[in-house]
Amino acid sequence: MKPRWETFEVSESERFPDLVGRRVSELARERGVSPLDVMCELAVAEDLKTRFRAYIANEDVEAVGYLLTRERVTLGLSDAGAHVDQLCDAPLYTDLLGRWVRERQLMPLERAVRKMSGEPADLFGFVRRGYLREGYFADVCVFDPQTVGPGPLRRVRDFPADAERLTAEEPSGVRHVLVNGTPIRSDGRSQIDSLERRPGMRPEIA
Repeated sequence: MKPRWETFEVSESERFPDLVGRRVSELARERGVSPLDVMCELAVAEDLKTRFRAYIANEDVEAVGYLLTRERVTLGLSDAGAHVDQLCDAPLYTDLLGRWVRERQLMPLERAVRKMSGEPADLFGFVRRGYLREGYFADVCVFDPQTVGPGPLRRVRDFPADAERLTAEEPSGVRHVLVNGTPIRSDGRSQIDSLERRPGMRPEIA
């Protein structure tokens, strides 16, 4: 497949932080070289540590907006963790709330919340999940609609053999998150490291 250079951009660079977020095609025009030359020059100058991002699908804003509002379309994106060092799907919901609901006003906030909670719970048959109702699992997210957003991506090396992955642990506007009634985020700060056990579905109350 022929590269679509207009979708390539610099995503990570310690030596050239001023280029992060810049499109490779723009840099190529400024320097009078090809986009591939720009990528090679930056990578070699940084001992192959420069990271680039390329949009291979879903960059058509109008088409994505149309799909998001269809009644028979559900949210979701996953490759089962096969490329965790290349992409991070964690900001999917905060991106929906920040970019598509607040900025582009694609749908009412209530509709977006249902698409993220009740609809998938009903679709996959998750019992007592997806709704704030008496007797249901207390899975709750408290956020500010005016500031909620994905936050920055971060690269960590905590896998076996020093393997790396991308993570997004600091979303903006997300105040509290509870799983089964246990706070895993409180006052905007993660509580995961202080927990003795992960509050997933417990056998005694399943």
